[in-house]
Amino acid sequence: MKKLGQGIFRLFLIGALTITFLNPLTIKADNADSTIADLKADLEALQKRKQENDNKKQMTQSEINAAKDRISAAMLEKEQIEKDVEEAKLKVEDSEKQIAELKKETEALLRYFQLAKGDDVYSEFLSDATSLKDLIRRLSAVEQITDYTNNALDRLDALIIENEKLQEDLKVKEEELSKSIEKTEKELKTLEGHLDELGEVNVDINDEIRSLQSDINYYKQICPDENTPVYKCAGIASADGWLKPLTKGYITSTWGGRIDPITGKPNNFHYAVDIGGNPEGTTVYSATPGQVSMIIYKSNCGGNQVFVQSIVKGQKYTIQYGHLLNISVQEHQVVTTDTVIGHTGGGSTSTLRGGYDQCTTGTHLHFGVSKGFYPGEVKTWSGFIANNINPPGFPGLYSWFYGRGDKA
Repeated sequence: MKKLGQGIFRLFLIGALTITFLNPLTIKADNADSTIADLKADLEALQKRKQENDNKKQMTQSEINAAKDRISAAMLEKEQIEKDVEEAKLKVEDSEKQIAELKKETEALLRYFQLAKGDDVYSEFLSDATSLKDLIRRLSAVEQITDYTNNALDRLDALIIENEKLQEDLKVKEEELSKSIEKTEKELKTLEGHLDELGEVNVDINDEIRSLQSDINYYKQICPDENTPVYKCAGIASADGWLKPLTKGYITSTWGGRIDPITGKPNNFHYAVDIGGNPEGTTVYSATPGQVSMIIYKSNCGGNQVFVQSIVKGQKYTIQYGHLLNISVQEHQVVTTDTVIGHTGGGSTSTLRGGYDQCTTGTHLHFGVSKGFYPGEVKTWSGFIANNINPPGFPGLYSWFYGRGDKA
């Protein structure tokens, strides 16, 4: 499953265990006596799995498009709410100004009539009436002015309360929209991560179909019939020990639990030994005699990888050489301990700084060992991980070794 996540795609053996970089899924015979007939059945199953994966990918893309549409609509609504909030603020400010002006006018009017001071100007205004009708009219005028002023103040006060309530309502709605957008964006990232995973798996399935078809064609040429175990046809020489794949190196990460150097997550299990201390392009040799069983070119997570099937002291193993800058062997090639597998990568050409290999922090060789032949009797990558062992013959963490050494 991928992401660096930003998300990194990782394949899991058991839910809690994560590996540091992606490798191909395989569907091949899961017993030690795999035949060409078994490989053909596995190829059919793999092609069916690819079709199912394509269907899932199409459905996931539809969900992603719908999520993006929801985010776009919510963003437009949020922008409109922000505009409405600003307009409401302006209305409140305008209402407050009108209230202030009306209060000034009212105070001036009251001062004119001396209502608050009890002077006789108001009395003079009324006593100047020429008749009872004129007096009533003057009293009514004063009352109307007072009522108008009070009503205007009440209306403006109500408007301020209304606008302030509008601001509060809009603010609440804006916060709700922000939470909705955040939630949808998280869903979108999950969907996109799932789509990336499906895309990567699909690429790996295509590689696997190619590799499996290549195996079938190869073993047809060297096996007497389709029912002969294919590993017997290969004639892999047995070794009496292990050599190191590099003439010198510095152990930057051992096999076992560690903090993931990419994600920073604790309790990450590392299914290999990482060997640094060499410049990019350093020659990588085969640690044992054997046969190349699979090659992966420029995986997004793991880079160029070579898998070699070997027999050491009667035990079948598959050795993984990861983060290679380039590859010097071919599938089905028989190798010796003098065979150049490729050259170390993981540096400026393939790191998170813009290259293809997103699961390395610098130049090193990822050297993994698993019991059993993969692909072959070990049917899947999960099986490779389940049978993974601590590569023999290496010093401890942050230690150097010099020379390929005596066989371990």
